Amino acid sequence: MGFAPMAALAVEILLDPPQEVGRPFAAVPFLMAALYLPAVWASLARTDQRQAILRGTLIASLVLPFTGSFLFRSVIPLLVLAPATILLWLALGGPRWRR
Repeated sequence: MGFAPMAALAVEILLDPPQEVGRPFAAVPFLMAALYLPAVWASLARTDQRQAILRGTLIASLVLPFTGSFLFRSVIPLLVLAPATILLWLALGGPRWRR
């Protein structure tokens, strides 16, 4: 579900673009939304590469919020993408307690 908030943000930027950056800035959240589409596909379709796809998307979804929060100097990217990152982590098996 990580693609939904990013796609919504991109549509909002397209409809009401900020004066200083304009409509081309909508490409950034669209690309971030596209990052989650392989995980959606791997979750819906039966594939042998499911774990690898989810793992790669999880790593990218950890990098993007921290990069976005650094660039925008805000915690908003972290908060927006946290639910999707947690769901990906749980899909990979969640916490693994060792005894």
